Amino acid sequence: MVQDAKALIGLVGTFYESAACPERWNDFLSLAVQEMDCNGAALTLHDDGLSRWNLQQSFGLPSNAIAEYNSYYGAINPTIAPLFQIARKAGYWCGLSRSLTGEKEYRRSEYYNDYGRKYGSYWGVMGAIVPSSHVVITLSIVRSEGRPAPEREAVQLMSLLMPHFGPVVKIHQTMQSLRSMVGAAVRGIDATEATMLAVDGKCEVVLMNTSAENLLREGDGLLLLHKCLCAKSPEESRKLHSLIASASSTGAGRSVHPGGSLLLHREGRRPLQVSVVPFHSSQMLFDSFPCALVFVTDPDRQSASRASILSSLYHLTPAECRLADLLLQGRDLAQAADSMRITRGTARFMLKSVFRKTDTHRQSELTRFLLGLPNGPGAGQENSSPDANAARGRENRKSAESLGRSEEPA
Repeated sequence: MVQDAKALIGLVGTFYESAACPERWNDFLSLAVQEMDCNGAALTLHDDGLSRWNLQQSFGLPSNAIAEYNSYYGAINPTIAPLFQIARKAGYWCGLSRSLTGEKEYRRSEYYNDYGRKYGSYWGVMGAIVPSSHVVITLSIVRSEGRPAPEREAVQLMSLLMPHFGPVVKIHQTMQSLRSMVGAAVRGIDATEATMLAVDGKCEVVLMNTSAENLLREGDGLLLLHKCLCAKSPEESRKLHSLIASASSTGAGRSVHPGGSLLLHREGRRPLQVSVVPFHSSQMLFDSFPCALVFVTDPDRQSASRASILSSLYHLTPAECRLADLLLQGRDLAQAADSMRITRGTARFMLKSVFRKTDTHRQSELTRFLLGLPNGPGAGQENSSPDANAARGRENRKSAESLGRSEEPA
């Protein structure tokens, strides 16, 4: 078990390093197995919306075990359904896997008899996060049946890792996305539309993409002063610096703070949404080593058109994009149908399709979703000045209130 704070910091640091460098997952999992005195470890993703399950990383399991899990046994893993039910409530869960199924139920399962017993997976310490309503990502450290159940200290150690699980997944997904777009981290971070900055152990910005440069050039809400990020408000600057310092300390291997989020207010515009997560890697492509990543979301940013995003990412048809835009403007479903010269029955059918494609269920929920998307040229809004943005923000909020009172289709 972990004997001191230094060992815990090393485990957390390797956790973050794995997010940036996939080849380091084996090091993290092997270290977790060692500290919890178990036989193997696995990182899995289950998506019940797409009926997809995948054992993504493992230690102590043969390649046959991975292939069999991904081809069949992941679908019948008896711990996943109760885990979904429990973890959805809080967004995460941590504990002994046998508490999810019980020994008798597990022993009767096909999963145990044909897979778990074969590959020494009986006892388990499990941590899980639910990043969306359909997805659960699990970290499992397992023991064979011939050994006693994991001790309380193993569960406590997993609980100490849990605050870092979400940030690690976010970094991993971001870095994987950047690698898939370009093949080099510097060019990839510049190619993505996300506004991203990297800071080192001294909280100084060492890397930013073009989107971040443009945001800082505006000097509204987020500023760069002596290489450090700050806000216009002194109080918000103190909070931002404290958050970056804590996350950077974790990335530098000096603490275990998981980072966090805050809002930076602006005049006449909606606040910037800032998230800071630790970043730990000894194998970066840059001369100055980032210790934390700063993600900034500008809800008033004019990038791609709303229609182009709905079409390319969510596969809405042009007619469905038009319907969504009319509803966002404050029209009710009947008025939108008349404007599009379609029957109300057709409009209801189209709206149900929009709900399904955007994973929303009510018009008010759809409105909130649409308000979070960019609304640049091509979405029926040509003026992108700050005054126009503020005016559109007020108009959209009125639309949201209007749609919140109408929840068709039946």
